[in-house]
Amino acid sequence: MQENLLIGFIVIWVALVLGSVMLFQRGKDVVRKRKLWPIYTVFSNVVIGAFIVYMQPPTMWMIAILVLLVPLTLLTIRSTKFCDSCEQASRSPFFMKPPQVCSHCNKPLS
Repeated sequence: MQENLLIGFIVIWVALVLGSVMLFQRGKDVVRKRKLWPIYTVFSNVVIGAFIVYMQPPTMWMIAILVLLVPLTLLTIRSTKFCDSCEQASRSPFFMKPPQVCSHCNKPLS
């Protein structure tokens, strides 16, 4: 049972990585990227949280890590914007305010 669960986590994680590359790195539809980015980020962090619970660290560590995942998820969503011109993702460093200019083509972001 435990081995099957671990294999399930690995399969889901590989699918998330492949989906991310296909959609967010190679995809051309900026509107779709903007729509799916929050869903992808939340789902991937839920998978990370489930894996942390599966690993059964000490209770206080587990709670601290899981609580930390919530603001990190929200900040990741907020600090990522997709450029209309080059269709690439731009992220602000250290989760500060969202980027105003594309880090790839230097055009303003909407």
